[in-house]
Amino acid sequence: MASIKFSVCFLLLLSSSLFVISTSQAVKQTHQPKPSAVLSDKGYHAMSLTLDMILESVIMPAIQSVNHTNTTFTLFCPRDQAFFNSKYPQPPLTLLKYHVVPFKFDRDTIEAFVGHGSNVRTLLPNHPLVVTSLPTRTGGSYASINRVKITEWDVYNNGRLIVHGVEDFFDPAFQTLLYPQYDTVAKKVQSRGFSWQREMIENWILLVALVAACTCVLILVNIFCDNPWDKDDVQYYPLYY
Repeated sequence: MASIKFSVCFLLLLSSSLFVISTSQAVKQTHQPKPSAVLSDKGYHAMSLTLDMILESVIMPAIQSVNHTNTTFTLFCPRDQAFFNSKYPQPPLTLLKYHVVPFKFDRDTIEAFVGHGSNVRTLLPNHPLVVTSLPTRTGGSYASINRVKITEWDVYNNGRLIVHGVEDFFDPAFQTLLYPQYDTVAKKVQSRGFSWQREMIENWILLVALVAACTCVLILVNIFCDNPWDKDDVQYYPLYY
């Protein structure tokens, strides 16, 4: 009987402890600040408003379609000054996708696995980012992407979303012009261009052959016309004198 009471007490104690743990986790999740609120508190007001509009409707579906196993993604957040630039007063959705990396990409990742000139896949199809400088342990050098300086690491990090601060918007033309080997669209265009050139060469050879044949025909016609078979020019000689 005592053993039964002990088992019942043990089960009650275990269930109560599990309830306390689950309740504490739920409280932590409930009180976890929103990414937009953290960005606003740290001075990224423009991106905070933009993130509220596109996070659940655009970024999360795109992340799930690209990466089904790893839900961690990284956002590079421009400063407010970048939004005041006349070039990007209202950044298009394609430009915002260019600032999202569909996996964990932090300072430790760059220092351990990424080299200078490496390409980094983004949510903008066929347009990766390019690492243009690497940080140092002593702080003597900073990291940059597309020659845009990363000014602040881990502005926000909840294990699922990582946000880094950058000086300005990334320009997709930087990678397209200076690193076209990373652009699959450019490769397709180049391959099509080479095919088009081969077709033009083949057509040119056929055209030259056709012109040569026509020229020969015209020469023969011209010779025939200059020496017609005229019956009046034929001289008849009598059989008898």
